[in-house]
Amino acid sequence: MNRRMNGLEGEPLRRGGWVVFLPENDELLPEERRRALIDSAFAAIDGTLAKSVRRSRHAETWLERIGDGARPLVYIKVLDPARGLRAIRLLFTGARVAHVARISKRLRADGIGVPEILLVGAEERGGREIIATANVRGFSVLRYVSTRSETLAAKRAALRGLGAEVARLHRAGYLHGDLTPYNIFVRREDPSKFVFIDHDRSRRTIMSRFERPRMRNLVQLGHGDFKTITNTDRMRVWCGYSAAMPARRRRTARRRAAAMLRTRIARDQNLAQAAEATVPERREVREG
Repeated sequence: MNRRMNGLEGEPLRRGGWVVFLPENDELLPEERRRALIDSAFAAIDGTLAKSVRRSRHAETWLERIGDGARPLVYIKVLDPARGLRAIRLLFTGARVAHVARISKRLRADGIGVPEILLVGAEERGGREIIATANVRGFSVLRYVSTRSETLAAKRAALRGLGAEVARLHRAGYLHGDLTPYNIFVRREDPSKFVFIDHDRSRRTIMSRFERPRMRNLVQLGHGDFKTITNTDRMRVWCGYSAAMPARRRRTARRRAAAMLRTRIARDQNLAQAAEATVPERREVREG
């Protein structure tokens, strides 16, 4: 077995230089869908699936319907080989997808909403990895806030509920690795339910006990230039997040979070301006 995949449950399946694991749960993944998922996973590895939904710097994500008709949608993410220091780190920490499977299991056990993991695997020699997750029903926070089908009261309640759910995540000992509105889904319930996705860098850590790491995590949620999210919306998230804090501590933490948010936004703007300033220079070099 690939040593980077140690600790995963179930019998490994080897195929085409890969080792993959699927949950041993017939209700979650009956045999027919299991076979279809395996075939779709290897089609994603080969780059032959029909629908690629995103190509990031480090991975490509595909969307596929497992089986015929109204069968469930799954997201299949193929991660590029790790390079440099990240590759060295993986020698000690194990496969990235194995980490996602383990942290997702712990989050679910602690009552935090996460997608169901359907398949994880790693290339035995090339360094690529793969993970398949069940499609999350609902909307990303960004889409939910901008949709016209929800009432203003429902949107405001969801934003406050989001803050409370992030606070619960932190109280449970977790820091999310990429806490953006794209990585949190809202399910239409009363009250709204939330599902956190993309746990490549999420971790359960003693650092969650300290205010600064928690505030840094929260700033990830609010620093983007989102036209549909206003400063008032950010304050609603903060009110939900800080509701359980003592009043005196709440004021101090709010000032600290606001200062960190301003610093992060200024840094983003400086990086954007620097990137724009280099474009003409690059064009002149090519023309010369």
